[in-house]
Amino acid sequence: MAAVMNVTKRTLSVSIVRGQDADGNQVTKSYTYSNVKPDAEPDKLLAVGKALGGLFDNDIAGLNVVERASLIEE
Repeated sequence: MAAVMNVTKRTLSVSIVRGQDADGNQVTKSYTYSNVKPDAEPDKLLAVGKALGGLFDNDIAGLNVVERASLIEE
């Protein structure tokens, strides 16, 4: 039997550079957006992440997608 994974929930996280700490390490703040369509295409997620990050004064440090999925046997 084959296993099938169905994405049930996605969130998009945009990390923004906030500056540096006393040791010179980069400080970031993440903003998480929930209710992302489970079938959203990666190119569209990237475009939305860049657009949301562009609303901030500082640079984007990273974009992450977190998925929750169910596994079933067929």
